[in-house]
Amino acid sequence: MPHDNFPRSSSEMEAFFDDPILDPPHGSLPYTRRPPTVTGDLDERMAGKPLKELCALISGLKIDEAEKLIEFGAMWINNRQILDPKLSLPGAGEFRLNFPAYGPVRFYEVDPQRIVFEDDALLVYDKESGRPSQAVPHDAHNNVLASLTRLRGGILRLPHRLDAGTSGLLIVAKSLVAASALGKAFQKGQIKKRYLALSVGDKPPWDSRSVNASIAKSGRGLLVRENGPGLAARTDFKLLSWDCGMALILAKPLTGRTHQIRLHLSYLGYPIKGDQYYGGEAGRRLMLKATGLAFKHPISGEPMVLGDGFEEL
Repeated sequence: MPHDNFPRSSSEMEAFFDDPILDPPHGSLPYTRRPPTVTGDLDERMAGKPLKELCALISGLKIDEAEKLIEFGAMWINNRQILDPKLSLPGAGEFRLNFPAYGPVRFYEVDPQRIVFEDDALLVYDKESGRPSQAVPHDAHNNVLASLTRLRGGILRLPHRLDAGTSGLLIVAKSLVAASALGKAFQKGQIKKRYLALSVGDKPPWDSRSVNASIAKSGRGLLVRENGPGLAARTDFKLLSWDCGMALILAKPLTGRTHQIRLHLSYLGYPIKGDQYYGGEAGRRLMLKATGLAFKHPISGEPMVLGDGFEEL
């Protein structure tokens, strides 16, 4: 996407970011509010009993409703998401039941038209905002990886992730060999990525700017540390356009830390619209999109460039 073709007006910038696919309202199970997560210890008296009986006991639901919750991905045994209601319970360990607020509602399937590349080794999917890349603790169905697996079959793997609110290009490996090669390439910084972000505020006083500041854990969250302990992180930014208090910013992350672009833009004083967690203005979605990928094919070694933004930084 040449520089002149990037959105210019505030309305064009907003329209560039598709509407999200949101969770549905509460489902049909007999609770109107999400019950708290239930955790506990297994003991010998449970050994050999089917998981559905335990789920029914701790949830207060009927057996068939408990089966739906398990098949949906709400039940964990010894830190593993279990999808088989008939699984025989071990005599020791831990269980956890994470209730989905909307019940076991299967509402999401990938759009085959959003597959931007595919061969025998991998595919690249243009992920929608609002959908997680993979299973979450209460839902193993309504995510990109599970849906692509239903569409294509076999065992698919994710060598990287996008936040649920982030849209754009997501690589999915079709074999362990491809996944391993891509995973190593991501770790070594050999896969180039480009993102577009929309921030709200005064026009940035820079055309280009780099942030080289570590990202560290703070309780259950993350923060930027210019000095001190943390994981090294660098992002290069370029201002593409600004109009009516909205700035369209191209981001090139040189490292792959969790929430890196979101944190670095907030650190600069230009949090992303829709990213209220890091100080952004409320919006219909997180205005962050993965627009470009450049890497070597994990099997053939041929160079691949997908999407836009590589000529801009």
